Amino acid sequence: MIAKMKARGVRCSFCGRSNGEVANIVAGTPQQTSGVPKGMIGKSAFICNECVERYRSMIANPETPNNSLTVPK
Repeated sequence: MIAKMKARGVRCSFCGRSNGEVANIVAGTPQQTSGVPKGMIGKSAFICNECVERYRSMIANPETPNNSLTVPK
C-alpha cells in the first residue's frame, strides 16, 4: 500500500501538498457518518502532518480565527 501511494504521488486531500512537501501523509477511508458526503464513502482520503497540526490547533483554540487554511485546487 505504501509503495503504491508513493508511486502515485499522493497529495493531502485538504491542502494539496504532495508527500515530498510534508513530513508524513496518513491515508484513511471515510465511513458513513453525519457530515460525510455519500460520494466520499469508501474512497481514499489523505491528510498531512501539517493539516493535522492546524486542525488540532483549531480545536484547542476555537475562538481564534484561522485564515491561513489552504483549499486544494
